[in-house]
Amino acid sequence: MIYFDAVARKLHQHHKSTRLGFREALVLECLLLHAPQTVCKQTLICYAWGNEYIGQTSLAKSISALRRSLMAISADPTLVVTVPKQGYRIVEGMVEAKTVSEARPIVEQTKVPPVTTNSVTDISTAESRHDTDNQALLSKPIRQCVVMALMLLACVASSVFVVGKINGWRWSDLVQRGGLTQKRVGSLYVFYPQDTRLDFPMEQFLTHSQCDCLVYLEKKHKYATIHFVSRKTNRSVLIRYSSFNIEHATHEIEQFLAGE
Repeated sequence: MIYFDAVARKLHQHHKSTRLGFREALVLECLLLHAPQTVCKQTLICYAWGNEYIGQTSLAKSISALRRSLMAISADPTLVVTVPKQGYRIVEGMVEAKTVSEARPIVEQTKVPPVTTNSVTDISTAESRHDTDNQALLSKPIRQCVVMALMLLACVASSVFVVGKINGWRWSDLVQRGGLTQKRVGSLYVFYPQDTRLDFPMEQFLTHSQCDCLVYLEKKHKYATIHFVSRKTNRSVLIRYSSFNIEHATHEIEQFLAGE
């Protein structure tokens, strides 16, 4: 199985990994969203380049670079299939989108560390692995400190909110100073830049996605970013989408709301 980390723009297989270019990562992401269906060239160009004008060969060059990256990790480059006069598609079930933190445990399970003996001290390499485990245990207090710092930050934010209520502070005043517009949609507190318009379809979408959350919206050209942050659990989800993959964004939000 090949794992694709869209955030780090990397492909992983067994012990090998390679980094993709920015456009190649977006092309692969678009192919995976529509797999195993064929994606037309115009859709791929719109997803990877937006409204930027590109030449006729730019997409073909990105496809070739993507296939070379597959070969770099000993994968079959024909997983990216050319459909004549239509576009491209990717073979389903061979590439899975996962982050590095999700993919690493699966990769590490395949490792069979050799047990050899040091010729000088006659100590097996198992002791070296034991030292590695100790280092992992030492990193746990660091993670605990980070969690405690986040909890402290949340307590400070709550205190500021309570003090603001008592003193009659208005959050809208602070938002306007930061160049943002605030709007309440049901139980959602929605924030977006002043040059972004909250149109009716988006407002209707937010109306059906209710939770005790803060929402930040931003639109650039044909693409939009939506960021949900739960005020109750501090969970968050960040989604970048366009008009032709709105179903993917809706599915991600539904999964996020299911955990609330």
